[in-house]
Amino acid sequence: MGKLKCFEIVLAGNKSVYHPGERVQGNVVVELKGDMKMRSLRIFMKGVAKVHWTESRSTGSRLGSYTEHYNAEVEYFFKRQVLFGGEVADGRDTLSDGHHELPFSFDLPMGGISTSFEGKHGSIRYWLKAEMDKPWSFNHKTKKAFTVISPIDINRPEYQVQVESSVEKTLCCWLCTSGPISITSRTDRRGYCPGESIAISAEFDNHSSRTVIPYATLYQSQAFFASGKSRIRRTKFTVLTGLPVAPGTRGSWDSQLLKIPAVTPSIINCCVMKVDYYVKVALHINGAYNLTMHLPVVIGTVPFRHAASYRYTDSRFYRETQAQFASVNLLPVPPPYRETITPPPPFDEPPAYAESIGGAVNIDDDDDDEPPGSNMGDLTYTPMYRYVYNYRPPPAYHEQHLSLPTCGDEDS
Repeated sequence: MGKLKCFEIVLAGNKSVYHPGERVQGNVVVELKGDMKMRSLRIFMKGVAKVHWTESRSTGSRLGSYTEHYNAEVEYFFKRQVLFGGEVADGRDTLSDGHHELPFSFDLPMGGISTSFEGKHGSIRYWLKAEMDKPWSFNHKTKKAFTVISPIDINRPEYQVQVESSVEKTLCCWLCTSGPISITSRTDRRGYCPGESIAISAEFDNHSSRTVIPYATLYQSQAFFASGKSRIRRTKFTVLTGLPVAPGTRGSWDSQLLKIPAVTPSIINCCVMKVDYYVKVALHINGAYNLTMHLPVVIGTVPFRHAASYRYTDSRFYRETQAQFASVNLLPVPPPYRETITPPPPFDEPPAYAESIGGAVNIDDDDDDEPPGSNMGDLTYTPMYRYVYNYRPPPAYHEQHLSLPTCGDEDS
């Protein structure tokens, strides 16, 4: 009877992040000391979204309370391959002493799968599991999880629009009413990637008698659905705090930057859970409820591409004007004006990833380590998400209102 020294799954190129439609391939590495008999060696690939939470219920009697469980599951796919041996249950094959690398290959579905996610009450996981089916003995198993990212391109027009809102309140103290306090705020766009920064512009009008302090916070909202019920969990990430706004004055922010950490992208295509983000812009008011507003944003997977600088010589007006002058035999047409511009970054840069801010999780299922010691794989896993390093925010947007002279105006 041989002894199993190594049993692990190695992905080609040590790859850990995939996209829908990609091929997941690699080798199952087996190292034996002596020959080993087995029925087969199989590998499975699975993608599944699971939700679970509990709630305490009162019976309204002396029996006290009980716990109610809520569960939901969506299986995206389940695939298998036989790498050694056969499908016959009573078959016997012998894997010889030494080092073996058994290749495997699976194709991810082109669509209908969500981004990997690890939450408080649910997860979306993708994993490979190899199992050595041995006669008259416990099976050996090894498992490896990988990240799948469902693309959200924030360069699409719907993610490039500004998100703007305003809110106002009046403070009351007994029979006295103060002047209004208001916030008008906007983001430079709607879509971002982890590693980028949200540029927040805002005006804070304080007509009250109290000093107020502006701040902004990035929030993640996790929603889980099961058995007609829902469970919401909100997580606070980065915070930006401004200077106090004195009574009777106005404060303003001009593209203040709120950094986005390595968080999961927005999840909007899963029926048992949803992940959304919003920026909370607020005024802290001492002795009263804070004035708050929410600006919804989308966290995507394709980073923002800076547009090329505009050149007047590229405009249609310039080309038509030059053509008109060229048709008249006056002076020779001067050579076109050239500007030295910094070209936009290439679209095919190799993607960079960062470990999720949530850290590592345990991915064992009920049968992964049954009996104890049968699983030789690493059951810890950390999701990897697209991350923008050395992010350069676009220049702040400014409108210039020019006064054009009319026929009756004169320069003084």
